Amino acid sequence: MDASAPESEITFRSALKSPLAAYAHAFDLPDDGLDATLVKILIDYKMGRFRQAMKRYENLLSALGLDPEMPLLKQRTALTEQHAPLIVIEMLGHMGHDTTLSPDAMWGYVDAISLFDPDDHVCHGAIYNMLLMVAFRRLDLSPAAEFAQLAIEAYRACGSDYLEGFIHLHLGFLHVSAGDLAAARLAMDDGERCFKAAGAPDCEMAMVTVVRWWIDAERTGILPAPEALEPMQDAMVHGEFWPETLLVLATLQFRVGQAAQDERVLERHAGLETILRVRGMTDVLPAMQLMRDEFFHAGPRRAPGAPPPLGLDERHIVIVMPNTTSMVVNWGDTAAEVPLTLARLRATQALLRGERAIQQGRFDAAARHLLPVFETIESEGWVYLFSTARETFARFCAECRARRRFIDRARRIRDGYLAPLAAEERVDPAPPELTRAEYAILCLLPDATSNKALARARGVSEATVKFHLKSIYAKLGVGRRRDAIDAAKRLGWIGQATSSGV
Repeated sequence: MDASAPESEITFRSALKSPLAAYAHAFDLPDDGLDATLVKILIDYKMGRFRQAMKRYENLLSALGLDPEMPLLKQRTALTEQHAPLIVIEMLGHMGHDTTLSPDAMWGYVDAISLFDPDDHVCHGAIYNMLLMVAFRRLDLSPAAEFAQLAIEAYRACGSDYLEGFIHLHLGFLHVSAGDLAAARLAMDDGERCFKAAGAPDCEMAMVTVVRWWIDAERTGILPAPEALEPMQDAMVHGEFWPETLLVLATLQFRVGQAAQDERVLERHAGLETILRVRGMTDVLPAMQLMRDEFFHAGPRRAPGAPPPLGLDERHIVIVMPNTTSMVVNWGDTAAEVPLTLARLRATQALLRGERAIQQGRFDAAARHLLPVFETIESEGWVYLFSTARETFARFCAECRARRRFIDRARRIRDGYLAPLAAEERVDPAPPELTRAEYAILCLLPDATSNKALARARGVSEATVKFHLKSIYAKLGVGRRRDAIDAAKRLGWIGQATSSGV
């Protein structure tokens, strides 16, 4: 377990290993030595005061006789082991500026690890962690995975469950980008384990939960309940959150509001944008704008007079659970042809081509796109992506039946995906006291042997099940599962007259 250092023992390395709350008070300590200044730079950076952090860093370089205008890799001969942590701060600067380093610069930082004490695993891990993020920005997924493993080894060597938890969090995004939702889910399990071992800090646990819900939504098509998202937002914004995780939260809030046709969705979205601006996390703001523009967009092509395409890179597009409209908003009329790297986006692009073909009555062209992309959706488990294109697939299947072509595959699409989605919509309406998600859990409760079984049946996490059960118990005024079942039957919410087709 990570331990917070006493005030007199706060060092740059102990700060790196700890949540910000454990050392934020060190900012007001009178010490202005090298290590204390590095801690203050770190505090500025993590508090969202990026410009102040970099100004303090430049002043420190000048005081040490180093050139603030020249990268440290080019001043390496002037650096000693004592000065080596400056490299960590320089790399934080790259993170704040969203710099895309060249391969030579990336491997230059790897080589610079030799400046550190061989046992300085905290700083070694920090370098590998940031190189993981730089490689991810370049969509170099294999090097990113390699850096992740090196960071995990370094953090395990220094006994920091807390820092290792962040690597698993990053790996979740990496696996989603690679199209491997099962591996992403396992990464969240590992992240939760690490953060629990580090004292279960609220913000970090909330980040894991939100990212897990995002992964589950892609895998199952089931979005979290809106009331479940609110406490996650509170926990995250009062802690040290990674900006991409707030983008995930914004995505879930947006998709939930969109599905419910909630007119307040843009108001909530604007609130999260404000938080990002205040924290100086402007890198993800264009992706926030993409969702806002999508809200006002309709149809598979750009409308005359629509805002110009945003042209965001793939690493942020994949986070917003993109559909064909997202593609058009971002890439405009070239969306169907733009070269893409990430499998999830290539599949969405194929859907766009198929959607346009079926709308134009070009059945053979639609089949060339929709049949292969359905195979991909089925093999990768991208249920949410299918749900966004259900009308296109339904129309295609109808054409298959009418033309007596691809009958077996059309039947598989209908029976395996279209029919279950339609069945969910035919479920008995939830009592007004319960959300639809709560009602779905309640209907399964009499036959479920455990929370794990409920989670498996709904395709969500056990944490989500526990959240819904707590709310159900409170609304029924009970404290146990058996009492909840009895109370729900007395009220007529479940029983012989209630379908359980969820």
